[in-house]
Amino acid sequence: MQVLVILCALVVAAWGQGSTSTIVDYLTSSRYSYTTLVSLLKQAGLTDTLKGAGPFTLFAPSDRAFRNLDAGVLGSLKNDTAKLTDVLKYHVLSGIHNAADITINELLLDSLQGSKIRMNDYLSVGGLAAQGQRVYLPAHVLSNGVVYQLNGIMQPPSGNVVDIVTNDGELTTLLTAVKSAGLVSFLQDQHPITVFAPTDKAFADLGSDVVQALVTNPTLLASILKYHVIPGSLYKSGYHSASLHTFEEADRIRLHRFIFSYEVDDGTLGAEISATNGVVHKIDKVLIPSSLADQVKALTSGTTTSA
Repeated sequence: MQVLVILCALVVAAWGQGSTSTIVDYLTSSRYSYTTLVSLLKQAGLTDTLKGAGPFTLFAPSDRAFRNLDAGVLGSLKNDTAKLTDVLKYHVLSGIHNAADITINELLLDSLQGSKIRMNDYLSVGGLAAQGQRVYLPAHVLSNGVVYQLNGIMQPPSGNVVDIVTNDGELTTLLTAVKSAGLVSFLQDQHPITVFAPTDKAFADLGSDVVQALVTNPTLLASILKYHVIPGSLYKSGYHSASLHTFEEADRIRLHRFIFSYEVDDGTLGAEISATNGVVHKIDKVLIPSSLADQVKALTSGTTTSA
């Protein structure tokens, strides 16, 4: 990957020499399609900024990226100029950031919006990501900065992983479990982490009797919940088939990537949500590590097994 970054930097340097086009000029005339981005920048009043002296680094979502965005999300942005401005400014950095500067795993960059952008260099899949969205190299160098094409829309994180769980209506049982297991501070303090978050339906499928028994056994519950957490921020853009350590040290969690789906053990990943200290993936199963399976079975079998 490092050789590729160096080659891209050389290409960028040669390509940008003598350029008189601004970032907005490039977006307007590029052979890539940025018509939606140009329109939204105009609505947000950011066109003159990106025509100015800068310099700026822009992660530019293509029209395809906007087409892949949920229609309701895009509609809400168009109807809320203040929110739209925040999201667009989150795609902009002050100064010129070449590929070699940003190809550093877990690097945090200051956006124009104020929130940090997390960079991930996923060696396992050969891809660079900004807040989980794939970044395409090389950059396009303009008179007032550089532009990287982005395959998605970045959203500023709205808090740490506990904040994400607290504010999500589908993760209420998980929040109760986290509090019962005494893991609130643990999840707030770890940085960065990936949390595989079982939805309320996932807990319901486990059985209310099992869930209630786990809540009264906080040591066992804490071990199970820690099995849902891995070090580092693993977005879908870096997802790969692997067996990884979790914070429940006795077992390794199994990741699987298929053409149209992502799985962790026997659970399927749903929405991913960025946090200030990592990323949360909603999943449709409560994952039980093999070393604790007998203890979980014993919860409803009329026997008592110490955690």
